[in-house]
Amino acid sequence: MDDKIQADYCTLRSPSVCAGCDLADSLMCRFEVKDLARFLIAFLPLGIIVVIGMIRAGYAIYLLGWAAYWLFFFFIWEARVLCRHCPYWAEESRTLHCHANYGVIKVWKHDPRPMNTAEKFQFLIGALILMGYPFIFLLLGGEYLLAGVGIIGASAFVVYLKNRACTRCIHFSCPLNSVPKNIVDGYLLKNRIMLEAWEVDGYKMG
Repeated sequence: MDDKIQADYCTLRSPSVCAGCDLADSLMCRFEVKDLARFLIAFLPLGIIVVIGMIRAGYAIYLLGWAAYWLFFFFIWEARVLCRHCPYWAEESRTLHCHANYGVIKVWKHDPRPMNTAEKFQFLIGALILMGYPFIFLLLGGEYLLAGVGIIGASAFVVYLKNRACTRCIHFSCPLNSVPKNIVDGYLLKNRIMLEAWEVDGYKMG
């Protein structure tokens, strides 16, 4: 890991350095277990419903395919197009510590630039496959009620992300991110390497 990048992110500095920061209440700029727990709890109803539905539909064996895709998506595909652009990825650790993809092994080198259009498109497609996979088997197996409940669970999860997580996440170039621009600007001003990389990419402050 590049020590210069590691040292530049305020997110990775000692907590004492950030005492009194005016952005602390607006961002999840430090990893906290409670944020990870909230993310997992928000996803849990959807996960339980579709697993039960696939078993009831007679497609339990295809849960192995879903599990394999989870590993591929989170550790390879999403890590490449999404996670490596996040400040948390610059931490001097072989595994990622964040509120959503905790434990992912860092295969790719950190890139402080924002995600490009192709990366955003790939992330959205990959996420749709991940969420949509079990519903195919629920419908094929006639589990329409559980499919409907699952859609409600998926919608609730997305609502949680957009209203509770994505409004405070420091991965500002993620297509789901909805942190206000003035907060983004404030964070970038505190993190020079990220600011310079974003400005080279065409980002304008203010």
